[in-house]
Amino acid sequence: MYAMHSIEQKFKKAMSLVTSPKDRILVAVSGGPDSVVLLYLLNKYKLESPNYTLAIAHLNHLTRGVDSNKDSDFVVGLGRHLDIETFIEDVDVALLSRQKKASFQESARIIRYEFFERILAKWQGNLIALGHNSDDQAETFVMNLLRGSGLRGLTGIRSKRDAFIRPLRDCSRAEIEEYILVNGLESRCDKSNQEKCYLRNKIRLDLIPTLELYNPNIKNSLVSTSRLLADDDAYMEKQVITAMRDVEFIIKNNNLVSLDINLFNLQHPALQKRLIRKAILSVKGDLRSISVRHVLNLMKIMKREDGAKKMHLPDHLTAFCENGELLICKGNHCDYVGDESFFDDLMFKHINIPGSTDIGFLDLCLSIKLVSKNSIDFRFTNSKKAYLDYDKTGTDLKVRVFRPGDRFIPLGMKGTKKLKSFFIDEKIPQSQRKSIPLLTSKNDDIIWVYDKRIGERYRVTDKTSNILLIEGMATKNLIEKSLGT
Repeated sequence: MYAMHSIEQKFKKAMSLVTSPKDRILVAVSGGPDSVVLLYLLNKYKLESPNYTLAIAHLNHLTRGVDSNKDSDFVVGLGRHLDIETFIEDVDVALLSRQKKASFQESARIIRYEFFERILAKWQGNLIALGHNSDDQAETFVMNLLRGSGLRGLTGIRSKRDAFIRPLRDCSRAEIEEYILVNGLESRCDKSNQEKCYLRNKIRLDLIPTLELYNPNIKNSLVSTSRLLADDDAYMEKQVITAMRDVEFIIKNNNLVSLDINLFNLQHPALQKRLIRKAILSVKGDLRSISVRHVLNLMKIMKREDGAKKMHLPDHLTAFCENGELLICKGNHCDYVGDESFFDDLMFKHINIPGSTDIGFLDLCLSIKLVSKNSIDFRFTNSKKAYLDYDKTGTDLKVRVFRPGDRFIPLGMKGTKKLKSFFIDEKIPQSQRKSIPLLTSKNDDIIWVYDKRIGERYRVTDKTSNILLIEGMATKNLIEKSLGT
């Protein structure tokens, strides 16, 4: 009876967790032992599960001369032997990395992943299989630890992320090499893996063998630690979703993110760091080139009461603090601040005095007239009526909706209050805040938050001579009133 190899057992278990019937899987094959074993196992699995479809993708980096071309030829031969469609491309990664002034390793990784995603779309597949193993997991853990990574970096390689799957993640390099030998498979040897000019190679060839002198099982220990941290990271990510609501985290068209600084400062530092990374990710699309230093520096400027309130981030991003808000955007501060059209459908209408003005939404009209002080009975007023000191409001009145950074002095208070904080105190859901009309002065000072509160400086006092009555009513009712019906 055939005894199933340990790799086959781990592989089948992994496949049951990361794939579904009828998947179209693009296999990344370099020609090395990991990718060759991955390809053969997938092909065997496909024969047992005919609903799967496979294709091969190989990127020639053109970095090792004849050997690179022999790798490509070898992969083409594999495709023919297994009757699997094969996609090959040549890219001069070294040249591109020099042009972009980036490290070769980082450039190669980006170019390689872009290639896989492009071929996947062309082939109309839905998954990309990579040959990472548990040794890679241990090396990644150590590499990120040496770089000063946070929790996320120490969780290592995921078995599935987006379209990428790693069915060999729980298999060791030793198991893979044994499987190659037992089954008489051929593979290519990349001599650059023995060059100690790269950090990962130094860790694999020097550091981990040294650590094995202290703990012969160090690789398994590192992988186990990584998995424990992955559980913690998953829990923290759920807490971030709640914290995003707590700090009024708003994303605008993937071009700008804003959050409330005071509410942010109430969060635990662990959540604060994640909220900043989430804000940058929402605008930038990735976290490449974003270091712990960027995150910590941004937290510092958010706590300053004076001094620099602006910070440039990689890839032309800008973060700045204004009116109690942290904003992270593409481009410069001036590209967004003061641009009314940037925010959600801001309306901006002049008010007819006296007369009526259809504000353009909520089926609401504002009726405005001058009244005498003797005609007012404050016992019968309501939240949809506002009596204002006309000499203070002036004649140039406008109506608009909420903008980040708005402040006013609510009736009964002495100092200004953030309108956002006022909405929170009034328990007004975030989704409704931009549907509340704001009456403003010529200088854009908030006179009345409709149906909620007038501004203290515009209230009627004993010294008031001219009173402005503004009343909100449904457009239909106002029309009927004007017709006398």
